Amino acid sequence: MLTNVKKFMRSIVISLTCICISFAILDAFWLGYFATNWYQTEMQSLMRSQFITWPWLIFYLIYTSVTFLLAVLPNREKLWTYAAIDGALLGLASYGAYNLTAHSIIEGFTLKIMLTDWVWGTFLTSCCATAGWFGFQAYCKKS
Repeated sequence: MLTNVKKFMRSIVISLTCICISFAILDAFWLGYFATNWYQTEMQSLMRSQFITWPWLIFYLIYTSVTFLLAVLPNREKLWTYAAIDGALLGLASYGAYNLTAHSIIEGFTLKIMLTDWVWGTFLTSCCATAGWFGFQAYCKKS
């Protein structure tokens, strides 16, 4: 296994970079442009005045690594659609766990918030897994 890690190290790094960049761009667009007003309106009573940065940085690092391990790596020798589907399933489960739990225990976490964020997380993870798959393949084709 260590031999394969060394052999594919560049592909692994490129894939993880593609996942991180696509996650950052898509989520920044979602949170910073498309859904900003909506989140602020829907969740105003739940929002902090100042965001705490370290929790979402840790989440991004963990989630991008898990996306690579569960959606990209097992599908590296298959079509990109397999990574997209596995990414969607990972997003469905992960964002579902968060949103269903939040809806059940947080008073202002509405059904609308839950469903919208759940769909977004499923789509986002699918896109990121796809980007990671293409990143992995980009170097493998050159080797």
